[in-house]
Amino acid sequence: MIITHAVPLSAKCFTQEHLDLSLKYICPDVYPGLYAKSDLPKNIEFVKRKIMNISDIVIDDVDDNANKFASHNQGAFIRKFGRGQFADDVHASIEEQGFKLCKVPISVAYCPNKLVKILDGRTRLEKLIKSGFTNVIVDYYKCDDYDSFSKMAQLHNSVSDPSSPHTKADIVVNCNHAIDEGWIHRKYDDILARVKEIAPNSFSKQVVNKIILNVLEGAGHTSGVHSFTDAKATDWLKRNGYHDNEKGNGIYYKAIGCGSAVPAGITGVAKYLQRDLVGCNVKELRVVLHTDTLDGSCPEESFKGKIDRFRANWDRSLDEIKDTFFPGSKISRVARLYGAVPAVVALAEVYAMDKLIAFHVGKLKDKLFSEIDAENNLSRHLETFE
Repeated sequence: MIITHAVPLSAKCFTQEHLDLSLKYICPDVYPGLYAKSDLPKNIEFVKRKIMNISDIVIDDVDDNANKFASHNQGAFIRKFGRGQFADDVHASIEEQGFKLCKVPISVAYCPNKLVKILDGRTRLEKLIKSGFTNVIVDYYKCDDYDSFSKMAQLHNSVSDPSSPHTKADIVVNCNHAIDEGWIHRKYDDILARVKEIAPNSFSKQVVNKIILNVLEGAGHTSGVHSFTDAKATDWLKRNGYHDNEKGNGIYYKAIGCGSAVPAGITGVAKYLQRDLVGCNVKELRVVLHTDTLDGSCPEESFKGKIDRFRANWDRSLDEIKDTFFPGSKISRVARLYGAVPAVVALAEVYAMDKLIAFHVGKLKDKLFSEIDAENNLSRHLETFE
């Protein structure tokens, strides 16, 4: 007798029959907590259940080279260690019994940057990818901001039933991430409200209080330094209101890493103008630096040093290569080294985490970080002798 329907790993794909069975097992019209708008965080809504190609889903915490899940980027504020604590058991169950259709499906969300990102089900999706599956049944949501995405990811782990529920450490990391992003303040009531929202009925009152105290003390704060790629820096620009050609103003943005040589960065900017912006009325191309992966031993010094070195060589390198390699290009006329993406939370009091660090205003208009720090150190030194 079949107790529950399951898709064997040998199938390699899901079919309409599988989707129909999933809808019978977990009916969005009656299943509690995950589908009704009144049960969901503000600014997110359930759209439909469907079959999607796995290649159309962005999984931020997958290592593309080894196809393994790691604890960084988008997954870092959902799972403290990147994977659920019972991930190996989940994999073993799928290997032995197949992918059960009686469970809440893997969930994804259409995000503000127009990408479809995974909300919940990384452990199961990892197993499907390793087994050669090309598609997957998903619950498809649409969210208007990343705070609602973050909340919904934790909600799914609390009420769905495969067996990798979120841990206390996961909730601490999520709350710290929300504080870093400015969604809540490091205050008892703010943290309590978030814990109740993303982990309802998951922990006793005593445990909830311990979670809040840990967050207040800064425990589990793993997101103090942010790593970027060109794609992630571009996504950061869009999320924080820096849009290309907004209202037809002719201003465009190009994110480049400042860990590589300056001429290589300028060459990339020139090719972007010639290839991607052909036919566009580009009045100004604002080149924005990101700092790739920082030195963990001294991230502030690493952050400032990378940007200083790139800025110091920009003008000279631009003059050297613009006519030799790009004759007739308008790169020197429209390209402007505009600013940098913030990456170190410890610097947030001076350089906000949701705004570009601009090079055309304030002290950075005429100075490098090293020069500003040298002046500040001299001032403090002189004050000790007054």
